[in-house]
Amino acid sequence: MSLIEFEQWEDAFELLNPLNNFTFERQRVRVFRDPLLGHTSVYNPAIEDGLKVFLGDVDEAWLKKLAEDTEQNCLFCSARQHLLARYPDGFIDAGDVRVGEALAFPNLFALAGSHSVAIISRKHFLRLEEFDPALIRDAFLALQNVARASDRKNPDYRWLSVHSNYLPPAGASQLHPHFQMLASSQPYQHQAQLAAACQQWQSRHGEPYHACLVKEEQEKQSRYIAATGPWHWLAAYAPLGSNELMGIHETQGDFLELSYEDISQLAAGLSHVLAYFGHLGYFSFNFSLYALRHAEKEDGFSCVIRVMTRQNPAPNYRGDDFYLQKGLSSELMLAHPEVLATGARGFFNN
Repeated sequence: MSLIEFEQWEDAFELLNPLNNFTFERQRVRVFRDPLLGHTSVYNPAIEDGLKVFLGDVDEAWLKKLAEDTEQNCLFCSARQHLLARYPDGFIDAGDVRVGEALAFPNLFALAGSHSVAIISRKHFLRLEEFDPALIRDAFLALQNVARASDRKNPDYRWLSVHSNYLPPAGASQLHPHFQMLASSQPYQHQAQLAAACQQWQSRHGEPYHACLVKEEQEKQSRYIAATGPWHWLAAYAPLGSNELMGIHETQGDFLELSYEDISQLAAGLSHVLAYFGHLGYFSFNFSLYALRHAEKEDGFSCVIRVMTRQNPAPNYRGDDFYLQKGLSSELMLAHPEVLATGARGFFNN
């Protein structure tokens, strides 16, 4: 018997559609509830037929010009990196951390007790299929080195997360590709909800929720995509963002305890995901990786990364977060998770 309940329900909506000569139409609106956290996501198959309303056409000539114009004064490009903030002596004596092309340094305007940025590439602009695993790996390794320094100075900063906002629709103030890492003594809302739910599940069932989820999704196969080493990749049943794909570590919940191979396989999987999103016609994305310092077995916590697409950049674009997300804490699903998983599998076989 399944421990996880994949709950959903459906309502019908009727209209005379002006796009089809006012023909009578009945649409099916399906709502998915996340089995662990209880948030809801909304799916209407009719949206896939009109996806460009939500995705928007990409003006590649305009995007190329935007990249060229912003490169002239980009602080993250090599010629101006000497102007970036530096870590004080005694924290990281070199002032920053360099691994390959990656450069990690303190954020000028912190959002946590420890807030770092990692530039991932010398190139000012990358298409999604150009996010090479080695670039991603080295950025994570640079941030892991900063996290170790932060842990030495502030061992109570247990709550750690790594994020990316790529391009303006994803909230990036700098176009140059980069990641950000937060560490703090207290959790932000989603971290607290996730940790509490994982601990409750572990206490109730004697095994971690995400291990149960991976096992059930592997058996079902419809949303399970592939594994890269200890990371399991699947399409989110009730996504927190559009086209969300998740990566789940089999056992480890502590970012500082991830090995070089763990991070290499995380980078490989994330690279596959971004290449798939690029294939679908997306340019902008967010991801969030959640981790818990000193995660114990009774915490039932695993490292989880959620990767999602955002509105494509254009001279005039609308934000893709609206009342559904902000007021109802529900996400609009642009594609069915089983369809996403089917498409993504091919990118993990390359």
